[in-house]
Amino acid sequence: MVLTERQQQIVDISIELIAQQGIQNLTIKNIARKAGFSEPALYRHFASKFDIVMAMLESFQNISRFVLSETEKEELDSIGKIEKFLFDRYQRFSANPAAARVMFAEGLFMDDNRYSQRMLDIMHQHAGSMQNIIREGQLKGELRTDIPAREMFRIIFGSLRLLISQWCLADYNFDLLLEGKLLWNAVRKMIC
Repeated sequence: MVLTERQQQIVDISIELIAQQGIQNLTIKNIARKAGFSEPALYRHFASKFDIVMAMLESFQNISRFVLSETEKEELDSIGKIEKFLFDRYQRFSANPAAARVMFAEGLFMDDNRYSQRMLDIMHQHAGSMQNIIREGQLKGELRTDIPAREMFRIIFGSLRLLISQWCLADYNFDLLLEGKLLWNAVRKMIC
């Protein structure tokens, strides 16, 4: 789904509202108020709150797909590809903390099976792509082969998720990029 400029504005406002007040306070009324237009005007862009949240999740996935496809085009070894994707995450979230708070708070979406299923699908797609990069690295001798690709993926991205969650809980008061580099250096020693 390609969003119009106004739809993207609505999605961005929705991310901010969820990050600040939780998904239970994401209402058409609150979105319209923050956007500065009427509820009927909002309905010209999205039919429902459900459609807004699904567009938000889709936009998260599209960004990741783009980064993964760009990473695949580059002449990088598997470590370089993993590192590029990781640091793209750290940089994007440093620039947009609200997105981090929403993406890494799966609990926000647990009350609606449609949302939680979509989040799970996105996670599985990222895992599949990254596990392929890991397997490629194992075949080329760039990564340890005594750790299965699935578990290596969990080590790498579980540590990223934990660090970003801690950053969000600490109200963003440490340098995510610096801490991400330190963490990646430690993880890299474990997987190479």
